[in-house]
Amino acid sequence: MAEASALATQPPAGSYSQARFTGYGGSDIHLVPAPPPVVEANPVMARLRDELERLGTTYRDFFDTHADMDPRAMTRTKEGWAVTWRRWALDDLTDEVAEQRNVYVIHRGDSFQHRLFLDRNGRHLLAVQPQDPFSAMRYRKLRPDQDLCDLYGPFARLSASPRG
Repeated sequence: MAEASALATQPPAGSYSQARFTGYGGSDIHLVPAPPPVVEANPVMARLRDELERLGTTYRDFFDTHADMDPRAMTRTKEGWAVTWRRWALDDLTDEVAEQRNVYVIHRGDSFQHRLFLDRNGRHLLAVQPQDPFSAMRYRKLRPDQDLCDLYGPFARLSASPRG
């Protein structure tokens, strides 16, 4: 047993040279970790992460006082909904999202505010009602053949303002 530990502590033989095995001067590229790949951040996803971080610090006191509240009930508060829909959007959206718009759906004389996420081709990916945590349409992930107006009915249309 003592012989094994003595062999382990001895330096390698005199003829050993690391350059002999690597071939180019003494460092083994397989032992050096590769640099992390350069990740081009999606601006929409980065904005959502920044908003989520900012809201987390802004509403820190609210979340600390309501820590024992049911998570489902928390999504029904204005503060909880502001954080929740951003978390869900970060989970549901991929790098294919290219744009985010604030739009209004005009339907039967009423206007409903949505934040709409689109891909590069203008296809609707996700619709969120950021100001209305009680709405039935508060968070909808849209199918490839579906747009936001399809959720409301045949006479719904999109507008940039609430008056249409």
